[in-house]
Amino acid sequence: MKRVIAVAVALLVVSACGGGKPAPSPSPSGLGAELKAIEMDMNTLAAANVAASDVIRASGDCDAARPLIPAANARLDEAQRKVQTATGRTTLDALRKKVRDVSENCP
Repeated sequence: MKRVIAVAVALLVVSACGGGKPAPSPSPSGLGAELKAIEMDMNTLAAANVAASDVIRASGDCDAARPLIPAANARLDEAQRKVQTATGRTTLDALRKKVRDVSENCP
């Protein structure tokens, strides 16, 4: 969760340094919309992050990890349908890879 927040803050800083362009008027496609999308992604990724973290924590014990993998994959699939930002997709891909690694190590 801390990583998601850090990435969101980094994205905010990068988008705030828009290369000297004049500030756009408030609109649905402006910075406010980006912040809203980041917030929605953070909320969407929260449940997927918890499920993936459970799998990762149990990775040392395959008997404990195996039953957690389907639930984690379901949460990740659900989040995939809802995520809106590139940062959210990148975070989701990283979580999915970690769960896949545990799944491959615990056949």
